[in-house]
Amino acid sequence: MAEFIEKDAPSIGEVVVGVVKGVERFGAYVELIDYPGWEGFVHISEISLKWIRNIRDYLREGQKEVFKILRTNPHLHQVDLSLRRVEKNERDQKILELKRKQKVQRVLNLLSERTSMSGEELSKVIIEPARERGLQLYDVFLDMVENNSVPEWLKLEGNLINKLIELVKQEIKMKKVSVKKDLVLICRKGDGVEHIRRAIEEALKIVGRGESASITTKGSPRYLLRVEADTEEKAVELLRQIADKCIGIIRECGGEGSLVEES
Repeated sequence: MAEFIEKDAPSIGEVVVGVVKGVERFGAYVELIDYPGWEGFVHISEISLKWIRNIRDYLREGQKEVFKILRTNPHLHQVDLSLRRVEKNERDQKILELKRKQKVQRVLNLLSERTSMSGEELSKVIIEPARERGLQLYDVFLDMVENNSVPEWLKLEGNLINKLIELVKQEIKMKKVSVKKDLVLICRKGDGVEHIRRAIEEALKIVGRGESASITTKGSPRYLLRVEADTEEKAVELLRQIADKCIGIIRECGGEGSLVEES
């Protein structure tokens, strides 16, 4: 369970979150949030590919940012960092992971306050069972919001179950990203409508848990394909998979299909 698995030391190439503690002429000192007690330094050459007049145009004291580890010194608990080598998708994913971990931790902290259970006790009955199953606790909480119940493998007492569900619903909201495009499906056979209907039904079976999709007619042969998922990346990929499945089935029947990119 990635939220609470703590490594002893960071590794080269790893993406981490840090807080800028000091800015000097040739770089900035960073405290690693992921690794308490570890300090990093990002040289001015690793801040941006552009010429830098003032480092504080990019990094300031107290700023939280995502960095990539270039070198490590386990004996001194120090690392060399890069800002410019962090890809946008890496940064977005790391920030998302941090926000999810914070939400999970807030749920557990509030649960501890309201039940008088210690963090160690909650870890034993909630964190460790999820870790043993290789599950993300944030995903477990999302399922609780959706199903209004806890999984059977969480052996909790009734009062604790109710408080946990209440706090999870309070702190974790299910946000969805929606994307849509026009889909053209043509089948000129006498039973072409049936082939199109079957193609749509089969394609929509791709939709996974926590996702949704619909295909509605805009006037044959044009259809509106709309999908919802947790992130834009997942939504776009799901849309593409559904469209490819539809188009593939229609072509097998001797028809034509295409995704209208400009819609």
